[in-house]
Order: sequence, then C-alpha cells, then structure tokens
Amino acid sequence: MNRYIHFVLQRPVLILILLAILTAVLVPGIPKLEFDNSVESFMPKNDPEYIYYNEMKKIYGDNGRFAIMAVSSYNLWSAETFRKLDLLISDLEEYKAFNKERETSRLKRFDSMASRGEIRYGALMAAFDDDPAFQRLLARKTRISDKTDLIGARGLKKLRAGILRSMDFKKKEIVDTIVSPLTAEDIKGENDTLETYGLIETDDSGRRILPSSQKEIEEFRRRLERNPSFEKGLYSRDAQTGEITDFCVVIKFINLDDQDPAIREMMEVTDSYRSYFTIISSGVPVVNMWMNEYMHLDLFRNIPLVLLVVVIVFYINFRSIRGVVLPFVTLGLAELWILGLMGYIGYRITPVGVSIPPLMIAVGSSYAIHLLNQYYADFNAIMETERRKGLYESMTHISLTVLLAGLTTFIAFMTLATSPVSAIREWGIASAIGVMFAVFISCSLIPACLVLLPGTRPSVLFHKDKAKKTVVDRIIALMAKGAIIHYHKVLIIVGILIVVSVAGMTRINIETSFMNYFREHDPVKLSTNVIGDKFGGGWSYDILIDSGKVDGVKDPKFLVMIEEFRQWLVSDANPHLNIGRTESFSDFIKTMHMAMNNDDISFFRIPENPLDVIDYLEIYSGDDEDSDGRFDEFEPFVDIDFRTCNLLARLCEKEDYHVGTTEISRIADEIAAYLDRTLPEGTSYTISGFPMMNVKLVHYIVTGQMQSLFLSLLVVGLIVALLFRQIKAGPLALIPMSVAVIINFGIMGWLHINLDMATSVIAAITIGIGVDDTIHFLNTFRQNKARGLSIDETIRSTLAVSGKAILFTSIALVFGFSILITSNFLPIALFGILTATTMINTTIGALLILPSVIKATGTNLDRPESGSGIGRYLNIDKFFGMEQSNSEKRTD
Repeated sequence: MNRYIHFVLQRPVLILILLAILTAVLVPGIPKLEFDNSVESFMPKNDPEYIYYNEMKKIYGDNGRFAIMAVSSYNLWSAETFRKLDLLISDLEEYKAFNKERETSRLKRFDSMASRGEIRYGALMAAFDDDPAFQRLLARKTRISDKTDLIGARGLKKLRAGILRSMDFKKKEIVDTIVSPLTAEDIKGENDTLETYGLIETDDSGRRILPSSQKEIEEFRRRLERNPSFEKGLYSRDAQTGEITDFCVVIKFINLDDQDPAIREMMEVTDSYRSYFTIISSGVPVVNMWMNEYMHLDLFRNIPLVLLVVVIVFYINFRSIRGVVLPFVTLGLAELWILGLMGYIGYRITPVGVSIPPLMIAVGSSYAIHLLNQYYADFNAIMETERRKGLYESMTHISLTVLLAGLTTFIAFMTLATSPVSAIREWGIASAIGVMFAVFISCSLIPACLVLLPGTRPSVLFHKDKAKKTVVDRIIALMAKGAIIHYHKVLIIVGILIVVSVAGMTRINIETSFMNYFREHDPVKLSTNVIGDKFGGGWSYDILIDSGKVDGVKDPKFLVMIEEFRQWLVSDANPHLNIGRTESFSDFIKTMHMAMNNDDISFFRIPENPLDVIDYLEIYSGDDEDSDGRFDEFEPFVDIDFRTCNLLARLCEKEDYHVGTTEISRIADEIAAYLDRTLPEGTSYTISGFPMMNVKLVHYIVTGQMQSLFLSLLVVGLIVALLFRQIKAGPLALIPMSVAVIINFGIMGWLHINLDMATSVIAAITIGIGVDDTIHFLNTFRQNKARGLSIDETIRSTLAVSGKAILFTSIALVFGFSILITSNFLPIALFGILTATTMINTTIGALLILPSVIKATGTNLDRPESGSGIGRYLNIDKFFGMEQSNSEKRTD
C-alpha cells in the first residue's frame, strides 16, 4: 500500500486521468440497469416448491398474476360506454395476436410520412384515417391534442421508437386472455346440445356488434346477470342498492419475461381512456410496476437530496471547499462505478438492491473523511517538510487503515454470496465490489488532488498553529470522559439496552408481502382494496385437489365436495380467511346444468346423477386450440386427465383482517386443516400460487439472514484477529458491531418495523459500517499505544483523530439518510430510518462502548513478537506493508 501511495503522489495527473477513463468506461452501463421485484428475482431456482409452482403454471397457466381493472362511467348503460369499452379492449387485443402484414404496412406508411423531416400532427393522423387503431396508438405515443402542432425530426424519431417498442410487444403476443363483459362467453343448451356463445355477438369480420338501443342494452344486461358466476367476475354491484356499478376487465399474460415494460404498455393503453372512464387498476403486475416506479423515483430524486445534505454537513464540519468537493467526488464516483458495473453484468435494481446507492454514500464518504481528517490533523507537519514527503507520511498512515477496513467490509458483504435468494446474493456481491471501488477511489483521488492543490490552511479550523475547538471536539471529549472515567456505568447501560433489545427482537414480524411496502393511504394500496371489495382481489392461491383417479373431477360427489369447500372459503363466518372470490371447474358444470333446464336458476348446482356430468361434457362444444384434450376455457381449472381440479381463491383485504405474509401462511394452514378433515380417502391436495411463493421467501430471508449474520461476525472476528495478530482482537472488534446489530433488531421489534426484503440487509450494513469504524479505532489505538502512552492517554489520542473522522461521517450520514424518511415507498423510508440508526449505534459502539471495554479489560493490542501467538504462523503486517514506519512513530 505504501508503494501505491508513493506512486499516486509522484504521478497525480496520471492517476486522475486513469480515474476519468474508468468512469467513462463504466458510466454507460447505468442506462442498462433494470428494475425488478418479481418473485423470479428472489426465489432460488432449485427450490422444490418453486419448481412445482412453475410446473403448475405450464399445466394451468399463470392464474395468480393478472392485471385487473374496475371500469365505471357516469352512464354505464349507454351506447357510448359500450363503444368506448370496445375500443379499449380492441387496443388491448392487438397484443394478443400479432398481424405481421398489418404492422409492417403501418411502419412503412409512417416512415413515408416521417421522411419529410417534419409534419403537422393533424396531417399525420389524417394519413391513417383508414386505421383508427393505429391513430389511437399515435395519439398515446405523442400525447398531442392540437392538430396544428408541428412534430419535428427529433419528435418523429422518438415516435418511431415508441411504435417499434409497441410492435415488439405485439410480436411476443404477451396477452393470453382478456376477460370482460364484451369478450365473455356463456353456455346455452338447446336441442340436446351445449355450446358457448358470446355475450356480445360478432359479425363475419369478427367485429363485435355492440348494443345501441335501450332495448338491446337491456337484453345484454339480462344475459350478463343470467349467470351467477359472472358476479364479481365480470361486474360488481353497489352493496347498498344492488345496482351494477363497474365492469371488470382482466388481462392475463403469457410470455411475460420482462413484465415491467409490458404492463407499462398496457397501462398506457388504459390511461388513454381515463377521460371517459374511471379506471381502477390492480393485480400483481400492476403493483410490481408501481414498486419499480417508486424505486426509480426515490433513486433519482431522494439520493441527490441525501448527497446535498451530506455535502452541507461536510462543509459545516470542515469549512473548506476541498473538504466538501473531494469526499463528494469520491462517493459520487463510487456510486457511478458500481451502478455502471451492475448494468453491464445484468444485476437488477430490486427492493434489496435499491439500498446499494445509499450504502455507497455511507462507505465512500467514510473512507474519504478518514483520509481528509488525517490530512488536517497532520496539516502543520505536512507544511513543515517537503510537500510530497509530508503527504506520504500522512496518507500511508491512514490509507493502510482504510484498506484493512475496506477488505474486512468486503469479506463481510461477500458472506451474503452464500444466500439462496438471488436478490440478496447479488446485493452482497455488488456491495462488496462497491466497497473496494470506494477504497481504491478514495486512496487514489484524495492524495492525488491534495498534492496538486495549494496547501491552504482552513482558517476556520485553525487558530494560527492550533486547531480550533468545535462541537465535534466537545462530543469527542465527552466520549473520552465516559470511556475512561465512567466506563462501568457505560457497560451497565449497554447491558440494560441489550436486554431490552433482545425482548424487542422477539416481537419482530417477518413480512415479504409487497403490498405492505406502500403507505396506508397510498393510491396503489387504496386501488388494491377497491379491487378486493368489488372483484374479490388481485392475486390468488392455486389450490390443487387430486381426486386420485382419471376423470375423478367429473364425479358429482367430488364436485359437491369442491362446492362445499368454496362456500366455506367465502363464508361470512370466515372473514379471517380473506378470500373474496373463488373460481373452479364446477362453475361450468353448474352453468351447463342450468342451461339444460331452461335457465332455471334453481338448477345452478351440481347434478346428482354422475351420467348427467358425463353427458354434459360429451355434448358440450368448445375450442381446443392447443389440442391437449381440454377445452380452452377449462385449462385453468383441470389437468388433461381430469384427475386434478385447480381451485382459484382470490385474496383480498377485509375489515379488521389484513393480508401479509404471516396471514397468508396462517390462511394456508387453516385451509390445509380443513382439507385434512374433509377430503375423502384417496384424495390429496397442494396449496400453491404466487402468495405461497411469498411465504417461501420468508423462510429464505430468516435462514439467510441468520446464516449470513453469524458467518459475517465469524469472518470479521477471524480477520481482525489475523490483522492484529492477537486472538483477543477478534472478539473485541465484535463487541460494538454485535451490540449495534442487537439494538437495531430491538428497535425494529419495538417499533413494529417488519423484517422484509429491504430491511433484511440492515444487519449486513451494520456490520459493514461497524467494522470500518472499529478497525479505524483499533488500528489508531495500536499506533498510539506503541508510542508508550498509557491506556487512558491512548484512548484520548485515538478519539481525537479517528474518533473525529468517525463522528464527522456519522453526523453527515444521519442527517443525509433522514431525508429518505419522507419517501412514499416504505422500504426506502424504513431503510433511511434504520441506516440513520445504524450510524448512531455503530458510532457509539466504536467511540464509547469499545474504548470502555478496553479500559475495563486493560487490553493494549501491542504487537506480539513474530514467534508468538498468531504472528508465528502469518505475518499480516508484512503482507500489507504495515511494518512500522516513520509515519507510525511520529506524533499524530
């Protein structure tokens, strides 16, 4: 390390050029970053339940994740409402079946118009009067209302990119099914046949024949209300009046590898109709889209605010331009480098990964502040000798400590690479690399700039030859007094805090339900609640019940058992189950039975005679596009052997009964208990679906958190023992970090902060930041003790230099991260709270608890002889170039 610092001081311009080149190489990776919070970004691919979940989707489709919309209008039963709804659905259907000839023709015609270089919006739209659907797409992409507006070459280029993006989604045919009153089919029975018919008829070209007169609208309404299974499926009623108030539009997806841009495309379509309709959207893809949006907004809006606050606090502390600019540039480059690298290697920003930028601010500023603080502490000595020599002695003294702290933090974060949860594993690797980026940048940029900049004395910090006493100095003095004189009281208070915190840890709730990431009155959460009230919920369990034999699903006894189960799920006596609606194969059988009995509603039930079910299925005519032996409408509910029935149970929030991971697990347990009691011998069941994947994540979060925590502490303790060549140094270093982790978890428990995907990395951050502060303190303590000082004098001297840098960093980051509390996205707000708390805890741990323990135990950390202790096996000091130099012998 000493050689590298010498190289930097001798060739500072070359170093700055190198940093600029590396920045230019890495920054282009930032636009490649993508945001992802899908279950696929978290679940281990080899997990048995996850494998089963994916196999189930191959058989029954992805029924748990869909976009669902409540569509209402001031005049729901009008010809204009049906016309507008038809246009909306038609625009969505363009993503269901790709028409290559039509899309190619559209693009050619557009390119012909765009070749003019500029064109009036009205003229562009007029050119496609024969293609209203494409006109609507152009209107969505341009968002221009005035026909006289001129679209320039740049605007046309941007518009073409939007057209190509839409075409790409159409090619993928991302929409599998659109369920709505205008696309729904029912079953009718006549002349000993059962066949499907559309609630809305179509002409020979496939266009829907919409009701226009009041009589036709009333007839449509009668057909819609005829089938009881359509309620809460195609429409919803007002709870007081019983009137139909909303139509339901459900978009089921397929080939949805990258769901965020796809759902944004769908929402762009629906948003274009909000001038006529009131549209409330929800469902897992919609919620995930808003999560990505919130993460994106917070990343690019709140992080600059954090930086601004940190810079202001830096200026208050150092009162010099370089004391602000150099740390700011250091942490800024570390930020850009790691985000760029993540973009290049395909790491995505997840609810866990969104904490990486603020983490880089924490570690980047910490390393920079330690270097600058050492420079100011050695300012007089530097000015009294040749500039480069003085800087060399100052920078080699502190850069070694920075390197050791960085390496230890690197290894602590790399322990998360063992996590089975891919998002946490990627967070650990990216954070570890980011830490080393911060070390390299700070140890390169700051010495290089200091040797080039004039040696200006920061007058506000100095009285001629002596440093001024600041508020930070007074705090440090109090810390020293507490550690030296009142160390017994300090340790007693710490013991009490640990007991209280352990009690709080028992109250921690583990949660991975993404809905809990939104504040109580957030529009996303309110929309989800509305969808739950109107249509039973936006995500569902897949409850697969195996009859034990081929065609067992066709047995009336089995179907009656399914119906009894469904009634139990939605019963008013069981609101704690949070099931708002169920769907099953039995709905088709009940509808067939009613259709074959003159639409008598009393026959909307399972027939008693087994032959009736067999006959109904034999005379039923439907489509089987994939020729798998199941009619298309049956595919979400039965397997090809008609052995297993898939019952879909939608989850929703109910009054006094919220839905979170704990509740999802409890509900699944109650469902399992009911099925264990009621299922006949020979039948079996499996509860799967998207909610169960969230429950599975809880298991991985808890086990992964505990494993990584203990592994991190073990590794850090071992490394510190090796670095200081004393076994006792390891446990000593773990004391402040362990206390900080326990207090953090205690605070989470007492304040009811959930342990979720975002907060699960707080322990790793606590260790990462804590080990940095601890090594800085211990290494400086050892250097001062080697000068022959007493323990009391060593503690005071260490706190005066390293303590000041630690406190500077802590104050800046506590204020900076407090800005995140204002975020609308709870993970970001809680991350801000917990990170600020972490900074306070680790600072107190390093500056008060650690020296108190040293004072109480009389630990001195003197270098052992090379033939004793760990030193006989490994000379770490020599490996890192830490053999005692002139810089260590001088007075700090």
